[in-house]
This record gives sequence, structure tokens and C-alpha cells, in this order.
Amino acid sequence: MALLESATMRDVETASSPSEAPSPEAWDIGTQTLRELLQQGGGTTSSRALRQALERKNVPDARRLVVSLKFFDFDAPLEAGSLKPPFRWYSHARSFYTEEAFAKLQNLQEQKATKAAEQVAVVDAPEEDTEEVEAPVKERRRNRQEERRLGTYVVSTLENIYQSECTPEDAPYVFDVHNDRAGTEFENVDVMAAHWRSTKVVELVTVEVKLEFTARLVQQARNYGRFSDRVWLAVPVLAEAGDAAGALREFDPLLFEHVIDTGLGILACRRRPGRSYDVMPVHWPRRARPDAIEKEAFLERYRRQFEQAGVLAPRGGHRFPAFG
Repeated sequence: MALLESATMRDVETASSPSEAPSPEAWDIGTQTLRELLQQGGGTTSSRALRQALERKNVPDARRLVVSLKFFDFDAPLEAGSLKPPFRWYSHARSFYTEEAFAKLQNLQEQKATKAAEQVAVVDAPEEDTEEVEAPVKERRRNRQEERRLGTYVVSTLENIYQSECTPEDAPYVFDVHNDRAGTEFENVDVMAAHWRSTKVVELVTVEVKLEFTARLVQQARNYGRFSDRVWLAVPVLAEAGDAAGALREFDPLLFEHVIDTGLGILACRRRPGRSYDVMPVHWPRRARPDAIEKEAFLERYRRQFEQAGVLAPRGGHRFPAFG
């Protein structure tokens, strides 16, 4: 009961900076509330629901406490006086999960990646897939399958990067559009996201996924700046997270510097056992200055997805969010 009573006290202080841990009182309230919501939700709860529950308990700066819980590193060694978690939780995008629920989420992601690759095989398969099919054709098909598989993990990473409490409730905000082919070669993005900076301002984010770090990849990604606010390129690497940027730079120093100079973001994708990927941002994209007409055309090319995201009103509607 004492802990429940302390939850209503306004003098419970949370961290005032990203590097400062919450107070022990705030931490206790946050972890207890999270555990209760996970139990009530069958192993999952949204970060919004957690923040609202903390606010009802009059916890100051509940949002910052949610962020501290979301990014808590269970694998880091605990120093003397450090906060100790009473149980293990996981987070992805806009939700928290128990270990069992998170394992189901990962399994679903693996199934999506396999299905995406299989869909490419069906689309690209000739009428008679025989040994007479030229090796280059088979190689291109294998590459497209792996790009689709990789794109599934890029989607998952963007869901973490661009999750926002300003996003309309239950609306999707990241899309794999690899197979849509809605424009010309240099307009067909692989993955895109709607980043809700506020309830009225949305940035359009695009990604080009390739298996090799080449000038063609960079050229294609740069072209997306005509119609989107931020652009990433995603490419596999062999290096660990801390060495990924250095590995790409060493592979092609001039091309790497060109990517940095032009403001593109880099998602380094490291292969894991089981054909899955760890996708790591190693350089963040600068904001581009897309042409208004080009952006409008891009929205129309992918109208179905942007209507789902709440960015565009259904045809006949008249209210659109402002774009930054």
C-alpha cells in the first residue's frame, strides 16, 4: 500500500536529462505500473497507455520516465546504487512486451520476411523454371528475394525510430512498398514512413535497400530527396554495430564521404543466424528540401498507404496535415 500511496505524490522526481536515471521512487512506480499493464494486456501494452497511467498517478514528467523504461539496458553491468529492474520487459515501436509476447513478435517478423522473399520468387519466376534459365536471371531473383527479406527488418527499425505519440491511434506509419513499383525506376522507393512531428506536421521518410554499397545505390537514394523530407540507404555489413560506419568508409572512402556530404542517412544491416538482420542507424539523414509538386505526386503514387497513415484524407476530403 505504501508504494501505491507514493504514486500519487507530486514530489516524485524523474530524470531531467537523457543521461540521468529516474529517482528510485519514480522507477518503482514506473516498473510496477508497467507490470500491471502487461498483465492486464496479455503481455503487451502501449507506451501511450503507460504514460497515461503514470499521469493519472500524478508522476511528473511521465513521458521521460516511459523513455527511461523503454531504453533500459538489461545487459549492462549494474553499478553500485544503480536501479535494478524487478522483472524483464522488451520494447518495440509504440509498445512494451513480456518475454513471451516479444518472442511471438519476433517469430511473426521472421514469417513476414520469409513470405516477402517467397512473393518475389513467385512474381519473378518464368513459366518454366528450368536449368536453362540464365544464371544472371536467377541471381537477380535471389538478390531481390534477399532485398525483400532485408526490407522487412528495415521496416521494424523504422517503426522504432519514427514512433510518435502524435501518430493517429492504431494507424500504421511505416510501409514496405518494394513491390508497388508506383513510378519510374528512380521513384520506386523500397520502404517509407510518415513521421508525425506533431499532430499537424508530418515528415515523409524514404529508404532505398540494396545488397551492395555502390554509387548506383547512392544515386537512387539521392533522387528520393526530390519528394521526401529525409532519405536513408540500407546496406548489409559484416562489422559489429560499433564498427559498421568504419567498415563502410574503409570499403569506399570517397563514396562514404559523398553520402555524408549529401545528407543521406545510413542503415547498416548485419546478418544474424537464421537469415535475420540487425539494422543499425550509423548516420542520421539531414532534412532535404523536396519540391512541393514532386512531393504531391509522391503522395498520390502511394495514396493508399498515406490514407491508412492518416496523412491524406480519403478522396473527396479536404483536410490535410501540414508538411514541414
